[in-house]
Amino acid sequence: MINKDDLFELTKKILEETDRIIRQFGPRLTGTKPCSNVADELHKKLNQFCDDSKIERFNTHPASFTFYIRFLSIMYAISVTLFYLRTNWLILPLIGLFIGIFMMISIFAFYQQFFDRFFPKKIGKNVYGVIEPSSEVNQQIILSGHHDSAQKIRILDSGFQKLYPVVILAPYFFFLYAIVISIIGIINKFENISSPIILVLFLFGIPFVLSYFFIVTKDASPGAGDNLISSLLFIELGKYLKIQIKTKNCALNHTRIIIVSFDAEECGLRGSAAFMKAHKEMFKQLPTYHLNFDSLYNLDELHVLTADINGNVPLSEEMADEIVKIGRKEAISIKKFKMLFGGGGTDAAESARMGIPSTTLIAMPTKVIRDGLVYHTRRDTVENIDPAVVKCCLKIAWNYIWNKERKKELINNI
Repeated sequence: MINKDDLFELTKKILEETDRIIRQFGPRLTGTKPCSNVADELHKKLNQFCDDSKIERFNTHPASFTFYIRFLSIMYAISVTLFYLRTNWLILPLIGLFIGIFMMISIFAFYQQFFDRFFPKKIGKNVYGVIEPSSEVNQQIILSGHHDSAQKIRILDSGFQKLYPVVILAPYFFFLYAIVISIIGIINKFENISSPIILVLFLFGIPFVLSYFFIVTKDASPGAGDNLISSLLFIELGKYLKIQIKTKNCALNHTRIIIVSFDAEECGLRGSAAFMKAHKEMFKQLPTYHLNFDSLYNLDELHVLTADINGNVPLSEEMADEIVKIGRKEAISIKKFKMLFGGGGTDAAESARMGIPSTTLIAMPTKVIRDGLVYHTRRDTVENIDPAVVKCCLKIAWNYIWNKERKKELINNI
């Protein structure tokens, strides 16, 4: 167990370092110099105490992840215009709407990479360090966060956060409406074009589609809670672990610890996908577990995920139960949560897709209608992270490591 004084100092250091790095380097979109520089900074930290540490570069295409938003909105505007021009060229935006919806399903609903190749290439940087046990390695634990920050979402950055579900979902009613009306118009040679109901619904859709078009900004949030804090939490915890081992306060005999800070999480988990692919054989050789932290803000909103990527990727129920049990012993309330559609995904999904037991701990509201959010906004700074969340997450990660180590020791001694 981490003693009270050490826990206080670790928490203080993590928050201070998160604030310092954000002030020094600023927001960190994947492929930009600030994001690359922060990866280098984190690697320097890992290199100070890890038995091995590396930066792994990978190709990514960040623009692919949000392209469908503006594409669909433009196709809607063109389809309405051509519909009232009574031209069969309407078939082109009709096809465009089908393509756009397919892109949304592929890119956002399932986080697939099929369309990435059609967008400009950027270089991402994953950073990781390894702490080896003193004896034979029998298992390994991946501890991860991500250091890239997200593009700001206008509706979340405004005073109308509660309207977020409407802003992202309502436009699809009008996209589908445009598809149906376009097909009917082409088949009937635009005979019913003068219907006022058709026009009213087209006009009613304009503000929804327009707000959707502008929902994502080109600039990024500071990304303190989402998610630089998690990367630094595991780095400082790893450093503390190494010190405890060297001073013989504890002994890590059979568990390899892999501390990772992923890049490109905010553009479709591309960093974790690249990392898992690169180390696939290593993770197949031994029992491997992946504990990911993301979006750490509110102590009373601690959730451990049992499903990821909009609820489409199952995560480890066993790991989730272990985390809940650890929380109960430490008087920390943790609720299990299945990611809802529209909630996106976390880096645990990519390891889970490979069959690695994985889960993510988050600390933010999970209801469909929410207010007071700071993630994906200009307010995602250290001031909006409850220090108690950091303390609790340190306890959870520390206990998880030693629970796994003790279990392995017991098995080896039988």
